[in-house]
Amino acid sequence: MINTSDGSKDNSSSVPLMVVENGCGSPCIDLRQVSSELAAAAKDADLIVLEGMGRALHTNFNAQFKCEALKLAMVKNQRLAEKLIKGNIYDCVCRYEPAS
Repeated sequence: MINTSDGSKDNSSSVPLMVVENGCGSPCIDLRQVSSELAAAAKDADLIVLEGMGRALHTNFNAQFKCEALKLAMVKNQRLAEKLIKGNIYDCVCRYEPAS
């Protein structure tokens, strides 16, 4: 885990904002198969931010979370734009979802 305020590594759960690797080399992310570090960090998360077409749209657009979620992406495929958002290629998606 990286404390974004000073860049130091910290295992404390009191870090207000963290960036954690997902353990996956693909632009998509299967949340059933993430690194143990990410699973532990996300356990008590207040907000999940999924950024990019692969993570926010392809694999998690309809995923529901126990905490708030923000899904951000630019759609770079016309078929996907029409199917998911009834839009056009290069439209941007900013989808906020409250905790379920």
